[in-house]
Amino acid sequence: MKKILLLIIIITLIFAGAGLKARVNYFAQQKGIEIVFDGDSYLELKSLVPQLTMQKLQEAGVTGFAVYQQTLKDLLENGSLQKIDQINFAFLQQELRTKLQASNLDLQQSANTALFMAVNPNLIEQLKNLAPELEADYQVHSFEIADQYFLYFPHWHKTLENLSLGYNQHLVDQAQKAGLKIAYRSGNKLNAFAVLKNSIAAIKPQLLIFDGDEVTGYPADLRKTAELIKQNKLIYGNIEAFIADQSGADKLTKLTNFKLLRTHSMQQEEVEKSTKAKIIERYLLAVRERAVKIIYHKPFLKGDKLLERNLDLLNSLESDLKTAGYQIGQARPLGYFNSSRLNLVFVLFGVTAAGILLLYYFVGCRYLKALTLFFLATGLMALVLINLDKIILLRQIIAFAAAIIFPSLAIIAFLLNNKAGVADLKKDKLVFLIFNYTAAFLTALAGAIFVSAALNTSDFIFKVNNFRGIKLAFLLPLVLISFYFIVQPAKHNFTGKLPLLLEKNIKVKHLILAAGLALLAVIYIGRTGNFPLLPVPAWELTIRSLLAKILYVRPRFKEFLIGYPLLIFALYLNGEQKKKLIFYPLLMLASVGVITTVNTFSHLHTPVLISLFRTFHSYWLALIIGSLLILFYKVLLKLWHKYSYLFKAAN
Repeated sequence: MKKILLLIIIITLIFAGAGLKARVNYFAQQKGIEIVFDGDSYLELKSLVPQLTMQKLQEAGVTGFAVYQQTLKDLLENGSLQKIDQINFAFLQQELRTKLQASNLDLQQSANTALFMAVNPNLIEQLKNLAPELEADYQVHSFEIADQYFLYFPHWHKTLENLSLGYNQHLVDQAQKAGLKIAYRSGNKLNAFAVLKNSIAAIKPQLLIFDGDEVTGYPADLRKTAELIKQNKLIYGNIEAFIADQSGADKLTKLTNFKLLRTHSMQQEEVEKSTKAKIIERYLLAVRERAVKIIYHKPFLKGDKLLERNLDLLNSLESDLKTAGYQIGQARPLGYFNSSRLNLVFVLFGVTAAGILLLYYFVGCRYLKALTLFFLATGLMALVLINLDKIILLRQIIAFAAAIIFPSLAIIAFLLNNKAGVADLKKDKLVFLIFNYTAAFLTALAGAIFVSAALNTSDFIFKVNNFRGIKLAFLLPLVLISFYFIVQPAKHNFTGKLPLLLEKNIKVKHLILAAGLALLAVIYIGRTGNFPLLPVPAWELTIRSLLAKILYVRPRFKEFLIGYPLLIFALYLNGEQKKKLIFYPLLMLASVGVITTVNTFSHLHTPVLISLFRTFHSYWLALIIGSLLILFYKVLLKLWHKYSYLFKAAN
């Protein structure tokens, strides 16, 4: 039975690997990177450093320039619009005052009406194009008197300050003259869609990156926004969710058939607190490990030598990206990627076979027919979900099952199922240690591949859908491993042993152990996910940075420094030591490595090869650290045997 199940797992693993290889080949086409400079920051920097030009930015590696959609409030602040109140009215030319007074408009100053005059010639043209929408949707009267253009609001209220009206045409002209692509920043304030539509027609931007907490058109008009993107062949810059979780972004991603480029940026406060090296390191990490294709850059705005510092950073960034094999300014979206349903069925059968193998360790051969029926029932369930077009749900179920089954199987089969440890053996100690450690590692890696293959679509790669139950996937393997360690269900009658377990006396040491494990669990769960409850300490960030520089891809702490070294140490201990209470916390910590390996591959936005490199580094580093740990333990043991009589004499 075991051999058949292993054969099924190996065969289906090959198909799962083929699916991942297809993903690698598909996204390998995407080597271009855009460096987009923030428009508002440019204006502020230029006010501090007048000699800054867009041509200099272009020569330093910048490929795009971001131009923001502007509201009525923005235009008032930058002087493009002027509100005509009683004081301003008195300063208008006599002819203009006379004609305004002769108009049929109610120009009495009150809280319910407002009159604005456009000062900027470029803005006037934009307002003329918007006039029909402003009249229809907001009852705004647009008119010209004596070569001046006015907006009259007969029903004025404060919220109309957020009315979107235009963009900075002067910045657009400068950027296009310098050969930069235009990245249009559209918000979702009042009238945003109409302004977006007119702006696209006028300036023909290449990139569209939304500004604020919502994408334009959310919630009711997302289809219109998607059509606008498709018709004008715009590239949608999708900001990473942990930077800006924009409402409507996921739905828009689907509506545009995933033709997007993942975008990363830093907040201005973060930029000012960082060094040039730290900023470049962060950008490179985003490009390498999260497949970011648009670097949205905000410059230094504080300190000395601002021009030199900012241009030096951009030049170094361009150089480092080219050295890493990326092409500057040639980013393009690829569209939707999806592994076949047949590939998913193979993954399902592989995970099911592993699940039955895990159950075999719990129940032995007593329920062979039931296990066979379970295998068939799983296949039937998959067919039902496929027919109901619940493919995403099926993928999530398979991935969740694999994330629980394989780490549990790795520890139970190659640590707990071995009665002896290396310390019990007289020969082949090294072979035993390396074989069982490698087997446990490969079992976890197989589970990781199955998880990644189950979620092998753009839906998960671009986080439109997420791997559900990630924290449960961390905890449930520990529960199963604990149950096996305490009960040994395959060797005992569980129903007969349960009353004895319930009648056991609880000692203070048990309570202390339970409290310690609870604390470890809080730390363990608190450090998982994109938004961990517990912050990463500064010393760990420093080590991470150092490892990334040395190894190109840094391994995960929970794998190479905790889980796998302690697994090696646990394999070394003799059979009697494995039965002691103190072994249990060691077992829990040793299990962290295999669980984390599976979790690494559930991050679908990370390229497959990066995850493989990360896991491989964990394997060999842990082998070294684990060996040193055993050596340290043996030295301590030797010293104890040599000098323990001193402690006995003292007592």
